[in-house]
Amino acid sequence: MTIVTIALMGAVTFALRIAFFGPLKPEGISPRIEQSLPYVMPAVLMAIIVPSVLTAPAADSGPSWLTPYLVGALVGFAVGAFKRDSFFLVFASSIAAFVATGLLQ
Repeated sequence: MTIVTIALMGAVTFALRIAFFGPLKPEGISPRIEQSLPYVMPAVLMAIIVPSVLTAPAADSGPSWLTPYLVGALVGFAVGAFKRDSFFLVFASSIAAFVATGLLQ
């Protein structure tokens, strides 16, 4: 059921993007909108991640605020601040920090 939900969410997202940007030609997009497009993906990603990180369940041992979700997000943010164009490095470091924190707790 989870796979079906993810697939349907992807299909809806794709359909919404095509509905808004599909009919536009590259010359039809205003320069102001085109200038803001690089910021859309990080903004949407933050809107998805921040509630998950802040409402993550606390571990039974150790500090209650130090969750694998928070550690993964902070490591990803720190790596992304230095390596802005390396998505896979940021993603891999976040996942590695998440897994390592989860195993240590």
